[in-house]
Amino acid sequence: MIETEKATVMKAKHQTKSSAGLSWLERIGYGFGDMSYNIVFQFVNAYLLFYYTDIGGIQPAVIATLFLVVRVLDAIFDPIMGVILDKTNTRWGKARPYLLWVAFPFALFTVLCFTTPHFGATGNIVYAYITYILLGMSFSMQTIPVNSLTGRMTNSVKERTVLTTTRMILVYVGILLSISCATPLAAALGGENQAFGFQMTALVYAIVSIALNLFSFFTVRERIAPKKTKKQGMKKTLSVLFQNKPLLILTSSFLAFAIGFNIKISTMVYYFTYNVNHKELVFFGTVLFFGAALISNLFIPYFSEKWGRKNVMIISAALSLISYAGLHFTAYSSVTLIFIWLFASGFFTTPLNTLAWGMVADCVDYAEWKTGVRADGVVISSMSFINKLGVALAGSFSAIYLGIAGYVANTDQTVTSLNAIKHMNALIPGLFILLSIIIISFYPLTEKRYKQIITELRRTPGE
Repeated sequence: MIETEKATVMKAKHQTKSSAGLSWLERIGYGFGDMSYNIVFQFVNAYLLFYYTDIGGIQPAVIATLFLVVRVLDAIFDPIMGVILDKTNTRWGKARPYLLWVAFPFALFTVLCFTTPHFGATGNIVYAYITYILLGMSFSMQTIPVNSLTGRMTNSVKERTVLTTTRMILVYVGILLSISCATPLAAALGGENQAFGFQMTALVYAIVSIALNLFSFFTVRERIAPKKTKKQGMKKTLSVLFQNKPLLILTSSFLAFAIGFNIKISTMVYYFTYNVNHKELVFFGTVLFFGAALISNLFIPYFSEKWGRKNVMIISAALSLISYAGLHFTAYSSVTLIFIWLFASGFFTTPLNTLAWGMVADCVDYAEWKTGVRADGVVISSMSFINKLGVALAGSFSAIYLGIAGYVANTDQTVTSLNAIKHMNALIPGLFILLSIIIISFYPLTEKRYKQIITELRRTPGE
């Protein structure tokens, strides 16, 4: 069960602040909260498999099962964390205190995941399960409150766009630093001892994560304060999701985006290794793609205010389709043109991700207006669940498609296998992005309509 909440403003002066612009210190502080997560998350995604197999000595089949189990548990824990968040009430607010509470366990589990205890083959597997599951739970305890903060810091559409864009810029900076610094740090700190090098690198990232989380905690404020009323049953609680048309459309569009985006990201290394025959370009290609995403975020607030967020998503995503089609018909020897298409896809696909995370906060307010129930955690956790589902489906699809195509690691690939890799970098992501565009075109919550809803909520008797 969750409690019905009515979005109210703590005081009259806070009503003004809730729709006014936030300071840059607070915007950056909010972005640091998500940056702290992504520095660790990208490090784990990029290197934990290698660490488990090549350093921990765990068989790949065992790791595949481990990753699947953890993702299933993550999917189960996300809505639970959403309910916990909705029940949280402290003098610091609902979401903000988790930046303080989770900072240290999140950092601890990061280091423990990159520690080999030498418990024997079975013991090491059990240890990997325990530490990775705990890290996955701490991921949820970090991301769901951070995402929930958008709607609790301000109810201004313009400010939410600026806030989310600032956050995403810092996230992409964190991703670039995480990916580019990991192997040099591991080599510098561990030398020939890879186990120690990766453990110390994890420690460095963990310390940085703690610092960013604490900075975020001390700089952000929750201005949209809920007022508790009577409790609601499970049927009423579920209505927050199933009667929320904007949320259903937004999450469906985001799922299509997440699948296509992660298929491309997870197979880019195969494309440069086997199709282009230049494995050394993987690093540069990754930096170029996310660098383009970083630059793109600088323009999102301006165009969103000028054209509206939904229109920006549709236009930019439609332009990104050109890059996917271009890559599909580009020869593997045309490296410069491949990089141009890669930059374009990173630049024009990004607004789908950035704006979706900002618009989900609007769906929280819509849910309260529509059903009388305000449940930030449940709504935000649905978006987090969709994101993880997209990653899981993309990974499963990629593995199955490679298997069907006859992919064999560390050898020359057949034409069928090369075509499959190319399709997963161009044609297939493009089709999922097109699906995302079609779905988001039905999104009904325009900026004008949202402002009317906020006005009606403020006029609700009993405030």
